[in-house]
Amino acid sequence: MASASEHPINVVIVDASPLFRESLARLIHEDDCFGNIAETGDKHLGMFYIERLQPGLVIVDMHMKKDVATELLRYAKNIDKPARVIMLTDRDDSEELMTTVHLQAEGYLSKLIEVPELLSQIKRVACGQVVVSNRLMAALARAFRDDTGEVDRDLTMLTMRERDVLKCLSIGMSNQETGEYLSIQLGTVKVHVKHILKKMGFSSRTQAALWARERGITI
Repeated sequence: MASASEHPINVVIVDASPLFRESLARLIHEDDCFGNIAETGDKHLGMFYIERLQPGLVIVDMHMKKDVATELLRYAKNIDKPARVIMLTDRDDSEELMTTVHLQAEGYLSKLIEVPELLSQIKRVACGQVVVSNRLMAALARAFRDDTGEVDRDLTMLTMRERDVLKCLSIGMSNQETGEYLSIQLGTVKVHVKHILKKMGFSSRTQAALWARERGITI
């Protein structure tokens, strides 16, 4: 990530718990990577902050009133420069999980992890990675299987280089990190990711990463 002095990242936090969101805002504010931070427990005010700040990162409590989390995610993805979105949860099951995957949230973090780890994972998402807390992997994998049923995906449809890129996706690498790891241009990585999603019928890179992880297709 560029230094904070060059590109500080604005953050919007929408969480039902005042204590949690205020504590999280203070924690993030102490890190030089981040710029302006707005926090609220209200959906409409959250949308106002997203529109006003044009944040690089939006952090949403998945367990607000029904559909609020997905509405905020959808809104954050439809601004002029779509924000990266983290879904926060304190449990390992949710009917909304696959909906948020389809809408291309980049992070699924548990509120039950240690504070330093939480901040580290938030920064990884801000850097361009796809991050899923270990506590949530089983729930996401379960939701993925329920959502896709017996969809037949054949790895042989991918070229060897596309398989290499898929392995990078499986551990949450950003496009830039993938390019550096495989010694290929960023634009080439983006083309490979696009082909992987189209050939394999994935709606997002998160879905592709989950599928690959379940099958041990990783670095």
